[in-house]
Amino acid sequence: MAETMDKPAIFVADKHLKTVFQNAFAGSGLRPGRGGWRYIVSWGDSVTSATGTILAAWSVEDITREALKDFRRRYVVPRRPTVYYVLFGRGLPSRAVVDRVAWLQVKDDQRILLAPAGEGEEDFARRLLTALDKADDSRRILDAWWEESTFVVVSATREGFRKSRVPIEKLPVLRRIRKRQREEFEIDEDGTFIHWPGGDIHLGWEQFEHAVDATARLKAKQQVEGFNRAYGAAIEAVRKEKGLRQSDVAGLTPRQVGRIEHGQCRATLSALAKLAKAHDVSVNEYMEELSKHL
Repeated sequence: MAETMDKPAIFVADKHLKTVFQNAFAGSGLRPGRGGWRYIVSWGDSVTSATGTILAAWSVEDITREALKDFRRRYVVPRRPTVYYVLFGRGLPSRAVVDRVAWLQVKDDQRILLAPAGEGEEDFARRLLTALDKADDSRRILDAWWEESTFVVVSATREGFRKSRVPIEKLPVLRRIRKRQREEFEIDEDGTFIHWPGGDIHLGWEQFEHAVDATARLKAKQQVEGFNRAYGAAIEAVRKEKGLRQSDVAGLTPRQVGRIEHGQCRATLSALAKLAKAHDVSVNEYMEELSKHL
């Protein structure tokens, strides 16, 4: 397992990319400094206390064996951090890109990613920084593309760049729209979801992950079931405190109330409105009362 990538020092190999990341910082509200991001460094900058990890942003055409040797001598060898590479390509043929990726000698594909070129560079950098800045473990979508009938989604996690490949067969909501509409999608500015305007479809990282990962799908199901049980127990406790019977809830049968209270089904907004009315309070007041028991 690679070292955790938690707010790494950012190395940018040229002035253009330094501007890209500085603009991304400004657009996302993040700032380097104590308690936050530590460094944005470029060639010649003195780094005396950089430890942990380095996120190296490099234009592919600028990668040479000599530049790599200098980078490792200056920033890597003395401190032995884990280095993650984001490569920005602007016009090199694919054969030349392959050569330069090989020169990096990165064996773990979670440590390297090719970024989009041109106008999307700053959006990409902002999504990257936002994803890595989050203290929680929420997955943000950094990039996505189609490989024939497989949709590839990339997330910037604190363990590297995680790539999920989802066959179209696992995404029935996308199968219902035309191929041209599937190919036209937009990534939300902070990576929360991907939007397909042609079908008014929004999908987040967890939905892609659950489509191909049975373990993640089961974990999510267990979390939902656990919440339903806790919420149902609170509904039952409030009902008994008020001296109401399951049959006193107009619009719901005793069996429906029982299923909700035992966590066998979700308490919908419609059901909550009926429960609140039975307690002679507003929905907001009823939910505040439930929160005391959660």
